[in-house]
Amino acid sequence: MIYPWLSNVEQQLAASFNAGRFHHGQLFNGQQGVGKRALVEQLANALLCLSATNLVPCGHCKSCHLNQAVTHPDKYVVQADGQSIGVDDIRSVSDFMHQSAAQNANKVVVINDCHKMTTAAANALLKTLEEPSPQRFLLLTTSATTQLPATILSRCALTQVKVNDANVAMNWISQLHVPAYPWLKMFTQQPLLIARWQQDEQLEVIDELYKFATELKQGHNFSALVDIISKDTDRVRVFCLFLSEQLKQQLIAGMDFDSYQSAQNALAEFVQNSTQILGLNLPLAVSRLAYRLRKSYK
Repeated sequence: MIYPWLSNVEQQLAASFNAGRFHHGQLFNGQQGVGKRALVEQLANALLCLSATNLVPCGHCKSCHLNQAVTHPDKYVVQADGQSIGVDDIRSVSDFMHQSAAQNANKVVVINDCHKMTTAAANALLKTLEEPSPQRFLLLTTSATTQLPATILSRCALTQVKVNDANVAMNWISQLHVPAYPWLKMFTQQPLLIARWQQDEQLEVIDELYKFATELKQGHNFSALVDIISKDTDRVRVFCLFLSEQLKQQLIAGMDFDSYQSAQNALAEFVQNSTQILGLNLPLAVSRLAYRLRKSYK
């Protein structure tokens, strides 16, 4: 078992494989920080393992040793080069699939963040999905199925990777021995984010974002906030998640729904502008967001 909250998914995949119903094209959808890449990595290694049990690699055979060394000749991993996955990347997948296997006859391709494929790349992948070869497997990960063509979706077995029990995730997070931040429970669906922030020594920065979000209606100098979020667009989304939670609390406390909706729209515009517009005047954008939110709070 990779992570305790993924045990049900692992069991479902193993049951499908053991019953001979395992699809050649597997699509795994889930939020950042839920563990879908680790799940796919284990699955790929198990499909190549010479002695796998219930789709868990043995860790001792020749294939497992090759995977541990990241040198397995029958495993091919595709990731976005910058913001997209191009058609040449996918054409190389087709070439790889048509080559003979070097080990136990299976060949596996992993495509991470497949929603970043260009239209030409998606069309090229479609041909491979439509004409599957025996003992060839495509494992795709995404966090945005809405950005994938319907033709790709219809030819893959879709698995939703998520945390079904928040208590399980919180128990796992507690084992990291992180401080008892008031916002930890907001990330029970993305527990690996907490682990990554801890490893990168970013927990205090995230806590600062939370404090800015909770104190926004009081008004203050935004230079420190701008400095934090300008260094990483992911921090923009985290900050806006905190703000969204504050708005929900305001709604419960009596904020009228029109004001709430207006404030949520302001948040959505801010996220889109600050993550997609190059050269955006971020201090001005933050100031405008604060003005619109404070106006809604009144």
